[in-house]
Amino acid sequence: MPSFGTPASPGGRQGTATQLERMPVQGLILVVDDDDAVRVMLSRLLRTQGYTVLQASHAREARAILAEQRPDLVISDIVMPGESGIELRRHMARNWPEIPVILISGYSPEGPAEFAARNPNTIFVQKPFAADDLLALVRDTLARRES
Repeated sequence: MPSFGTPASPGGRQGTATQLERMPVQGLILVVDDDDAVRVMLSRLLRTQGYTVLQASHAREARAILAEQRPDLVISDIVMPGESGIELRRHMARNWPEIPVILISGYSPEGPAEFAARNPNTIFVQKPFAADDLLALVRDTLARRES
């Protein structure tokens, strides 16, 4: 099993410099989810594909990371204590509209799907989702950003 390094401090990249040099970095992704198990699972899944992953447990922490670094993609839960993923997306749209966001939720898809449809660079994914489907969406989203 590959080593993922030690957890980084908020806003820092995962792993050591040596590990990052050997890992084929395909993109920097910020995962925002108040559920530790979901956040860690998504982060590990993305790292197995060569992505560098930052983690935030709530929108306020995500804003602090965004103030210091510009990820290539943000994957955020919608329903979180305090600021929701939709509110975080609105903040990002005002400041960094070019950063794509994948919003995920296990709740009713009607409102979030409509929000995503009206907001450029925003995609809604209903939980539960298949890992392969999410990885394909991440690859496609990052490829569109590069073109």
